[in-house]
Amino acid sequence: MLGKHINLHVIFERQKASDRHPLFYDQKVTNFTIHPIKGINLGSENHYSHGVIKHLKNNEYDLIIMNGYSTFTEMKTINYLKRKKIPYCFYANGGIVKKECFLKYIFKKHFISGASAYFSSSHETSRYLEHYGAPKDKIFRYSYSTIFDDEILKNILPKNVKRNFYKKHNIEGANIFVSATSFIKRKNNMFLLKTWKNMNTADHLVLIGSGKEKTKLERFINKNNLNNVHILSFVPRNEILSFLAHADYGIYLSRYDIYGHVINESLSQGLSIIASYNMNATKELIKHGKNGLIYKNSDDLPTLIANLKECDFTKEALKTAKENTIEVMVIQHLKIFKELI
Repeated sequence: MLGKHINLHVIFERQKASDRHPLFYDQKVTNFTIHPIKGINLGSENHYSHGVIKHLKNNEYDLIIMNGYSTFTEMKTINYLKRKKIPYCFYANGGIVKKECFLKYIFKKHFISGASAYFSSSHETSRYLEHYGAPKDKIFRYSYSTIFDDEILKNILPKNVKRNFYKKHNIEGANIFVSATSFIKRKNNMFLLKTWKNMNTADHLVLIGSGKEKTKLERFINKNNLNNVHILSFVPRNEILSFLAHADYGIYLSRYDIYGHVINESLSQGLSIIASYNMNATKELIKHGKNGLIYKNSDDLPTLIANLKECDFTKEALKTAKENTIEVMVIQHLKIFKELI
């Protein structure tokens, strides 16, 4: 959408991360110019190429934005820009300050510090950038979103419509809790399943996603006869919004997330949710008791779930979502660009 307003050029290091489900990339984007580069894919996300530097040597731009430093290609490019004293911006859609050894800190600081400006998606991300050497007055905030305005739920769905939707997936319960997740350790799905062992059998939990822990989770469900827990395979983003809209509640207990798109996506469908304090999106978007409930590690989860069932945050959730759309994000970026150029 940003490409409709500016002459936007993008270099992708690789077509996709190997640990992502193929449907994760099932979206067509055509409003910017793509410049392919040759390189070597390493592991699930890493990449090595001289292609970005070669492209920058042969082309001039009003603004250069580096979206990270974690691949060899990005490191090589940042070092080139620093060596040649070419101004560039550093873009961060998330970040968490963690305990680490001094050498790791120095390594990160080298690649994060030195940009002429920084884009930050949240207060925690700004703190992360400052921690690694970004000047506070060079950090520009924007509202991070994966939701278009026309994707926000227009009309609250009747209970019978919601029930019929899930009935088509052989799921029937008095209350439907959904979690659009990844089946990996940091998403804390096993803890959620252990909690569900003691839940009312009328409360059904639906986990939607993919990942290497799927078999482990299925074994636990079968071993404990959790007939009110259901695992559904990963679905494309446009379909996941329907699952969110037709559920009664959402629950996300991630141990950490540098952001957490699913929080904004859940709010956009009017879902009353419990969200982990360890997700940056929770700190940025959720006001405890107003548009959702925040889970902290010391909280009693069953009590929090019981409290959620007494709440209806639909209107406030939708209000928050309308204030955090891709359209809003584009306007913010254009203002920042105008200030920088």
